[in-house]
Amino acid sequence: MKNINKIISTFIIIFIISSITFNVSSNQDNIIQKNLDSIKFSISFSNPSIEKFQKDNVIFHKVKIDGLSNTYDLNKPIIPVKSLKILIPYGKVLDKIEVNDEGGKLIKSGINLEFGQKLIPINTGFSKNEIIREELIEQSNYYDLYSIVGQYKIRGFKILYVNLYPIQFDIKSGNLVFFENIELNIKLKKSDDNIFIRGVQRDIELVKKLVDNPDDIITYQNAFETLLNDELDYLIITNNRLLNSNLSNNFQFFAQSKINREIHTEIITVEEIINNPEYYVNGTWGDNNPNNPFYQSEITQKYELFNDTQAKIRNFIRYAYSDLGVDYVLLGGDADIDNELENIIPSRGLFANESGLPLYNSFNVGEEEDDIPSDIYYSNLDGNFNYDLDEHFGECADRNNLTTIDEADLLAEVYIGRACVDNEQEVSNFVMKTLNYQNLENDPYLSKILFVGEYLGFPGVSAYGGNYKDLIIPTIPNNYNIETLYDRELSTNWDKNDIIDIINVATPHIINHDGHSYYGYNMRMSNSDIDRFVNTNYFFAYSHGCMAGGFDNPGGYDCIAEYFTVENIYGAFAVIMNARYGLGSEDSLNSPSQYLDESFFKALFIENIKQIGRANHYSKEDHIWHIDENGVRWVYYETNLFGDPEISIKNPDPSEIDIIINITHPETKYLYLFDNKICPIPFLKNPLIVGDITIQTEINSIPEGQIYYVDFHLDNKSIYRDTIYPYEWELNMKLFGRHRITVFAYTLNGEKDNNNLDIIIFNNGI
Repeated sequence: MKNINKIISTFIIIFIISSITFNVSSNQDNIIQKNLDSIKFSISFSNPSIEKFQKDNVIFHKVKIDGLSNTYDLNKPIIPVKSLKILIPYGKVLDKIEVNDEGGKLIKSGINLEFGQKLIPINTGFSKNEIIREELIEQSNYYDLYSIVGQYKIRGFKILYVNLYPIQFDIKSGNLVFFENIELNIKLKKSDDNIFIRGVQRDIELVKKLVDNPDDIITYQNAFETLLNDELDYLIITNNRLLNSNLSNNFQFFAQSKINREIHTEIITVEEIINNPEYYVNGTWGDNNPNNPFYQSEITQKYELFNDTQAKIRNFIRYAYSDLGVDYVLLGGDADIDNELENIIPSRGLFANESGLPLYNSFNVGEEEDDIPSDIYYSNLDGNFNYDLDEHFGECADRNNLTTIDEADLLAEVYIGRACVDNEQEVSNFVMKTLNYQNLENDPYLSKILFVGEYLGFPGVSAYGGNYKDLIIPTIPNNYNIETLYDRELSTNWDKNDIIDIINVATPHIINHDGHSYYGYNMRMSNSDIDRFVNTNYFFAYSHGCMAGGFDNPGGYDCIAEYFTVENIYGAFAVIMNARYGLGSEDSLNSPSQYLDESFFKALFIENIKQIGRANHYSKEDHIWHIDENGVRWVYYETNLFGDPEISIKNPDPSEIDIIINITHPETKYLYLFDNKICPIPFLKNPLIVGDITIQTEINSIPEGQIYYVDFHLDNKSIYRDTIYPYEWELNMKLFGRHRITVFAYTLNGEKDNNNLDIIIFNNGI
C-alpha cells in the first residue's frame, strides 16, 4: 500500500509540475500583455501630534506624524510628508496623477505653525533672517495633497518620486486639516524610451528594495540584456604618468590587492580613453548615438553634449558599467583646474544656486555662483546633465532654459571615489594607507569614534556644532567608544593642538566634525598642520565644514582634504568633505549638511552598508524626496568622497568570529509553488520547487555585526551578492532538475563560511 501511495503521489506531482510550468509562461505573457494603465496606492496615516513651544516670546506649534519626515523649506510651513518611490512599468511613462481622499478633518484652529528658516554657510559670518508673518499672510495653502519631485533612472529602471502631504495648513485662519486616508492613482501612457538593463541579479534586487511597488519589476523582463562579460567589479582611471610609477605602492599593486580579494579590477588611462573615438559624443558611446544604451531620443536628437575630457571619461565608465559589469570606480587623479599637468581627472561643476539660497562670499557681497565640483557626474550615468547646453550643468527644472525637467541624474549606476593624487609619492601614500587599513585586524583603536563640534555663532540651538553631532550618536552601535571634543562643554574653546594630540596619541577610528572651514583649513588646522601628524593607525573623517573638499583648487593650493588623504604618509585613509559651503541653519538643527551626515551613519550602522562609496551615495539618495528644498541639491552635489569607494568601515574586531548560516526558505521535503509552501512530501530529501523561489537565510555572527556580505552561488558559480540584512536572493532563472544553492558569508576581517542546499526546480524564468 505504501508503494502504491508513493507512485500515486509521484504521478500527481508530475501532473502538477507539467500544468503549472505551462501556466508560468502563460501568466507571465498575460502580465506583459496587460498594458498596465495605472498604479494605485492607498495610504492611511496615524493621527498627528501637535507640540507647542516658545521662541523669542512667541508661541509656535510643531506637527508630526509617526513614521514620516517633515518638510523644511524656506518660509514655508513645516509639515509631515510621505515620500513614495514608484517603479514605472516597462514601456510606460507618467501621464497624470489623480488623488482621491475621504475629506480632511479640522484638528486644530488658531495654530501658529513653525516655518523653515534661512540656511547659513558654515564659515565665519551669518545674518539673522526674520520671518514676518504678515508678509506670508497672502499665501494661504502652501502644499497640495501631493507633489511630483521628478523621475529618475537607476540601472535602467525608471523611478518616479512623489510626495504626499496629509496635513494642510491655512496661515490666515490658523486651521490645521488632517487627511487620514489618501489614494494615489498614477496614470500611465505608452513610451518609446530607450531602456537598457544589464540583467544582473544584484541590480534587480537593488531596485526591488528601493521602490514601493517591487512586483512591477516583472514588466521589465523583456528588457533584460544578457551580460556576456560580467567580469569586472572595480575600475581605476588614472593617467600614464601615474600608472607607470616606480614606487612599490602603485596602482598596479592596489589593483592586485583587490584581485586577491576576488574583486576583479582593471586600470584604464585617460590617454587611452580620449584617444579612442568610440567615447566621443558622436562615437559608439556618445550621448547622441541611438546605439548607446543610455541614448534618450527625446533629448539627444535635438542637442549634443560638450565633447570634452569629462564627457569622454563618463562615456567610458558607461561602457565599463554596461558591458563589463563594473560597480566601483576610483578616479585616480587630481583636478587642479589651473594646472594642466595636475588636471588629471577634470571635475564637472554642477549648478545648484537655487532660489532663496542666501550664500555670500567672504565679504558678504553678492551670491556665490560657482559651479560645484561633483563626482556624481561620473557615477550617475543617465542623461547629459546639460539639456539646454548653457554654461551650467545639473540645473533643477525651474532653472533649465529649454525643458521643464531636472538636468541632473540623481541615482547612481556605479559607486565613485577619488584619490586626488598628482605625483608618484601621493599615489604611494594613498595606496599604503588604504591597504594598511584594509588589512588591519583586531586593533583597539577601531572602537573609537570622536565627535568634534565647534562654536558656530549661529542663533539659538544651532550655535554649537556639538548640538548637530549629538543627533548622530544614537546611530552608533554599543561596541564603539564615543568621545567628544565640543566647545559647548569646555570653559575655553579647544585649539588645533588638542585635535593634533588626539590624532597622534589616541587615534580615533572615525572623526565626525561640524565647524568652520575653508579650502586649506578644517578642525582648526591649516594644511601645514597636517605635517605634524605621526599616526600610523589611519582614520576616516566626515566634516560639514565649508570648502575643505574643494579639489579643483580655487584657492590656488591643494585643499585640506587632499592633505588628510594623499599629501603625507599619516592622517586619514579617506574623508568625505564639502567642495563648497557646508550649510547649517538658524535656530534649528534641520540643515542640509546635517541631513546627509545622519544618512551616512544610518547607512553604515543601521542599513549595514559598510562600503564608504555606497554609504556616501545612500546619504545623497536618501534625500531625493526633498532635493529642491532650500540647499539640499547644493549639499547633494558638493559632498565628495576622497578615498577608495569599495573599502568598508571596520567594526571593532573581536579575536574570534563565529558565523551562523541557516537557509530558512525553502525547507527540505516540501513542495513550493511560486514561492508558496504547499505541503510536505515525505519521500523527498530536497525541496521540490515550481516557479520562482526566494532563497531566504538567517545569517548572524558572534559577536554581532561582523557580516560584511553574503554571496549566493548556483552550482558553484557566484550569481548574486547581498550586503543588507536579511540576506536573500530571488531565484527567477530558467532551471530544470536538480541544482545546488551555496550561501557564503564573509566577515569584515576576511573570514568566511558556507552552507548549501540541494533543490529540485522547474522554472521557465522571468
